[in-house]
Amino acid sequence: MNTLKFSGHDTFHCRQQWLSKGTKLIDNEGYTVLNRPEIAISRLGVGKNMVQSIQHWLKAFGLINDRHEISEISNKLFLNNDNAYDPYLEDEGTLWLLQYKICKCNYASIFNMIFSEYFNDKVTLDFSERQIIQFIEKKIRDNNEREVSPNTLTSDFKVFVKSYATPTKSLKTIEDDFNSPLLELNLISQLNSKNANGETVYKINKEVRNNLPINIFAYCLLDYLDDRKDISYEELRNTIGSYFCLSNDGLDNLIEQLCSVYPEFIYKNDAGIRQIQIKGIPKDYKTNLLESYYEV
Repeated sequence: MNTLKFSGHDTFHCRQQWLSKGTKLIDNEGYTVLNRPEIAISRLGVGKNMVQSIQHWLKAFGLINDRHEISEISNKLFLNNDNAYDPYLEDEGTLWLLQYKICKCNYASIFNMIFSEYFNDKVTLDFSERQIIQFIEKKIRDNNEREVSPNTLTSDFKVFVKSYATPTKSLKTIEDDFNSPLLELNLISQLNSKNANGETVYKINKEVRNNLPINIFAYCLLDYLDDRKDISYEELRNTIGSYFCLSNDGLDNLIEQLCSVYPEFIYKNDAGIRQIQIKGIPKDYKTNLLESYYEV
């Protein structure tokens, strides 16, 4: 069974209102409505292939589970009667949650691979399509997984960069290019110069990111740990720190702020072994973190 997943988006990157619209449609009419094109097209206001793409992105962002049920976070963000946290996807904190989810869920594997794995042994933050595809192909071989066609990987790469990087604009594409919710996070830039192979070059923007809400960071950390009570600094840096394109200073600042604001999080540095420990977390702690951020 393959652990890596590619394609499924029908070449469409996620648009701004797809996630909330798709979640609400499933809540009102059940998941099977998405398999009835004549109804779904009308309800969502998109074409048939886009309906399939919406299904993909709902799974990729962890908003529906493997049984096609609406997840808890999806319900809190977009539904929950009149108390939805962010029903129209307007809050930057929600974008950080979605960025965490798409990397952590690994349903669209290229997201996790680029943010969390590709740069582990790199001295530069630049990348191109060819470099990423070669990296993925090696990963597939190393995992003894079924071969994926170059066209599929190329399609995945193009959708990935459209999700984050703003290309040179034309009147024809400007509206479409700005319609990805994750653009606002400024995680990736398209560089003006091309590499020796004539390819477009992109750059991961590793930054301090003072705009990342501490309660959202705390929620993501607890969600990532699940039932675990500690995490090493290295693991945190290579997962959530990488998902959010945090510089080392940025991660250090967030850890310091986390432990200052929430005494349940304790930073330990014993004999050069750095870790964050969690103590005394009640059952509803994660929900309280989100409620404190969204002020509900």
